[in-house]
Amino acid sequence: MKTHKHRISAALLSLALIAGILSSCGVKPTSAPDMAVSSAPKSASTAQTSEAQKPIKDGVQSFTDSLGRVIELPTDLQRVAPSGTLSQIVLYTLAPDRIVGWTSNPSKEMKKYFDEKYTSLPVFGTFYGKNADLNVEALIAANPQIVIDMGQIKGEKESMIKDLDELQKQIGIPVVFIDYYLETTGASYTKLGELLNMPSEAKKLADYCNVTIKDTKEKVAAIPNDKKVRVYYGEGETGLETNPAGSFHCEVLDMAGAVNVVEKSEVIGNNKQISMEQLIQWEPDTIILGPKSIYDTIGKDPLWKDLSAVKAKHYYEIPSGPYNFVDRPPAVNRIIGVKWLANLLYPEQFNYDMVKETKEFYSLFYHYELTDDEAKEILG
Repeated sequence: MKTHKHRISAALLSLALIAGILSSCGVKPTSAPDMAVSSAPKSASTAQTSEAQKPIKDGVQSFTDSLGRVIELPTDLQRVAPSGTLSQIVLYTLAPDRIVGWTSNPSKEMKKYFDEKYTSLPVFGTFYGKNADLNVEALIAANPQIVIDMGQIKGEKESMIKDLDELQKQIGIPVVFIDYYLETTGASYTKLGELLNMPSEAKKLADYCNVTIKDTKEKVAAIPNDKKVRVYYGEGETGLETNPAGSFHCEVLDMAGAVNVVEKSEVIGNNKQISMEQLIQWEPDTIILGPKSIYDTIGKDPLWKDLSAVKAKHYYEIPSGPYNFVDRPPAVNRIIGVKWLANLLYPEQFNYDMVKETKEFYSLFYHYELTDDEAKEILG
C-alpha cells in the first residue's frame, strides 16, 4: 500500500542505520521469546473473535491480528510499546502500567491528567507518518515484548501485512495490528483485552463504548432528516481547514447525527483548506471549532461575523484536555465527543448532564477523578 509504505519507510531507514551500529558493537536487539508468523489473511475485523485466539502451549498464545497475521506471543505481556499516538492513548486507558514508553514527549495537557510515573517514561518516537522519528536504540532500551499498532486499514491489506512483517523482522520484536474505528471501538477494546489477557478490564471499557454508540444510533435514527443540524467543523488558525463527511476525522459528526456541510466531492482527503466563499455557500446552522482556532475572535472577524451561525451565536469550541473530543487524535476521546456533540445539537433527545458524563469518562478511561469545576472548565 503506497500510503502505508511511505509512512513506514523513514522508520525502516532508521532501523537499517541503527542495526549496523548495533552489530558493530556486538549488540543484538532485545526480542520476545521465539515466535512464528503467518501472513495468510483470515479476518480483518475486530468485530469477530478469532478461533485462533487460544494458547497453543504453556506460556505462548497464538494471536490473529486485524490483518489476519497469526503471531505466537507470550501469554503474559507486561511490557508493551505503542506505535503511535492513537495506540498509546488506547493502551493507556486499558493498561497504563504495561506501557514502556511514549511515541512523543507528553504534552502539558497530558501531564495535567496523567500521573508523573507515566509521563516520565522514556520517549522512543513515532513509527509512522510524515514526522516519523523512531529512535530504535531508545525502543530497544525500553525492552518491550511487543509493539502494538492501531488505526484504520488503508489501501491494500496485503501491502500493510508486508510492511508490518518487514518492520517486525528488522526490530526483532513482534508487531501486531488492531483496527480501530469509532463504531467498533468496543470490539477493538475486546481484541486488545484478549491480547493482553485482560478480558474483564477491557469489558468495562468496551461496554461503555458499545452502550454509548448503540444509544446514540437509536436516538439519531429517530430524528427526521429535515430536523438534522447542518454543521461545519473548522480547524487551524483561520478556521478554514476542514474534513469531509465520511472521513476518519469526522466520524463523531456522522455518529452524532450532524449533517456535515462538507461533502466528499467538495473536499478530497482530510484537513484541507477551503475558501470563505465556499463556507458562505454552505451556510451551516452550527459551527464547531478545534482548539487553538479562531473561536475567541470569530464574532468580530469581518469574514465570519455575517454568517447566520455566527450571528445566532451557534458556534462552539470543541472541548479538549488532554485530547480534542472530536478527533486529534481519532482515539477513544471521541466517545465522550459523541455525547458532547449529540447533546449540543439535539438537547431534547440527548438530555445529558455533561459535567457528570465527563467526570465518569475521565475516571474510567483516563484514571483521573475530575472535580465539577475541572469538568466545567474542560467543557467551556
